[in-house]
Amino acid sequence: MAALHIQVLREREETDWSALTTSNQFHALGLYANFCRQQVRMWTDYVATLRTRSVDRIDVERVRHLTINAWNTEHLLELTRKSFNMQGDGFATQWAFPQAYYSVFNSTLASFACSGFTEKTHTGVCKNISEQACEGRLPNSLNVYADGGLNSITVVGMSSSCQDFQSASMDVSDPENIKHHIITYLKSTRRRLLEDRKSSMKIKTKDGKKRKQRLNKDDWKRVSSALGKTSWLCMLYRKRIKSNYGDIDTYLSSDFNTARVLQGLSRFVCLFNFTNEINIINHLGVDQVRSWVPGRDYRGQDRIDHIAKLI
Repeated sequence: MAALHIQVLREREETDWSALTTSNQFHALGLYANFCRQQVRMWTDYVATLRTRSVDRIDVERVRHLTINAWNTEHLLELTRKSFNMQGDGFATQWAFPQAYYSVFNSTLASFACSGFTEKTHTGVCKNISEQACEGRLPNSLNVYADGGLNSITVVGMSSSCQDFQSASMDVSDPENIKHHIITYLKSTRRRLLEDRKSSMKIKTKDGKKRKQRLNKDDWKRVSSALGKTSWLCMLYRKRIKSNYGDIDTYLSSDFNTARVLQGLSRFVCLFNFTNEINIINHLGVDQVRSWVPGRDYRGQDRIDHIAKLI
């Protein structure tokens, strides 16, 4: 008599569902980054909007220092992606998120130094990037941000007609489904940031004696205004914090798709650094920036070649 094979399905825990959701969100982010890189008209239009400050007003050495820091950290992220891409390698992602955030943060500071922006803190840089997205000053498909209070969060610059959405699954053939994952990620990031800002504001009851535990619509408007808008850099920073302090069980889940997460993360970092490098090269020239690229196989070299054709 043939043996009876019974498949026992593992019951998923909360961290497993979180692993599936995170895997899908960053896979979606990577696919969206690929879409953006292919939009030639978007990049030529972006170049046309850029202004140039006199080199005499730019601390070129600081820009060089920040740009190389961004490249080095991105290079480490890329090596992590190539080295850890199997099931069970999720532990490597704990430090990949900080690598991604600090690479983008440094390249953004370098771009700011060229444009004359003075923000240097995380909060200031995030607000500036969010305002640029709000004013349509980033490449078109990156002018995306979340706004509003806890019960009225909206995403501007990206919409989706996806029906029956489930965060634990993704249809890679459906652009609307892919965008919905990103929208969900932006909204959840803003929700967490609103809760954090609420705690720091300590809004009082009418008599001023007690701290409000439940906020009304007007209270959340105050919190939202104090927070500012939520965009791409905020999303990366959220994972940079959670990966260090709260999400390690998620990364160790067998449902965590390390290859998809690291690939999506790497592609998006590449996209954002590419955007910043366009502005840097617009100010300092191709030859100047090309001379900074370390002698190894860095992505910066390929991006500089691409930018040279745009400018």
